Amino acid sequence: MKRPSSLPLSLLVVALLGAGCASTPAARKYVPVDTGNAFLWEVKDPRGGTAYLVGSIHMGKAGALTLPSSMESAFTKAHVLAVEVDTTRTDEAAMQKLVRELGTFPEGQSLSQRLDPSTRDLLSRAATRLGVQPQGLERLRPWLAGIVLNNLEFKAAGYEQGHGVDRAFLDRAHAAHKQVLELETAEAQFRMLSGTPDNLQDLMLRDQLRREQGPGEIVEALTSAWKAGDADGMAGLLLEGAKDTTYRPVYERVFFERNVQMASRLEALLTEPRVHLVVVGAGHVVGPEGIVALLQKKGHTVRQLPRETPID
Repeated sequence: MKRPSSLPLSLLVVALLGAGCASTPAARKYVPVDTGNAFLWEVKDPRGGTAYLVGSIHMGKAGALTLPSSMESAFTKAHVLAVEVDTTRTDEAAMQKLVRELGTFPEGQSLSQRLDPSTRDLLSRAATRLGVQPQGLERLRPWLAGIVLNNLEFKAAGYEQGHGVDRAFLDRAHAAHKQVLELETAEAQFRMLSGTPDNLQDLMLRDQLRREQGPGEIVEALTSAWKAGDADGMAGLLLEGAKDTTYRPVYERVFFERNVQMASRLEALLTEPRVHLVVVGAGHVVGPEGIVALLQKKGHTVRQLPRETPID
């Protein structure tokens, strides 16, 4: 097996972006509610600024995620594309070096020494299922071990970042020479995870490993919710674990704290005369602590747009 810390950076970054997919969705069978809407919102500032907000699924299979007409129109109308991280323009060598610095233990320390027994047991089962030698993970800190295992599992099931929604927009934006802004950076995301206290890193890993669904079932459910424009369903799939007080801090770290920061960035973009298309993970958009709700509380008019109605 390839050393985990040597996996291509693009795969590490997209696994990080897809951290929501690693969270434990609701165990019940998801049945999408077709709203007739796209996973797209129009955001209007009282002073006249306009932006469009897309909830993205970061991984997919070829042809599984077709952009509806309203998203195509929003892209055409936008002057600037804003994403969490531009995965097409990352300095791979510099980030690989950073990942090794932030994500590995010094000599004499190991992953199994730092984990709660229940997390250690779940990790052993996951490694066996994926054909990974447990000793190959021992030098990795919990946050990086989770990213590596998540990536290996989704890749094995045939899901790739190149077929995600945000990557589709990035490729189009670069081809059209449209400006691309990053709301975050890969370095900031890695530093956020590496700066997470050890006990919370353990909880993050345990929350990921305790899920009952396989990656295919998870992504298919997320894809169904995305196609149906089912924001409530998506929130249930991705954020159900936040109701558990034990795991609530994981969701605060991965989703809710970052939602506040991204909503503030979007507010700043609304003060500009240009139209922005903002594409972030679907888990950041939905729910009572998602970006849509945060913007509405700030007095902005936010409405979800129909799938097949082009934007004027």
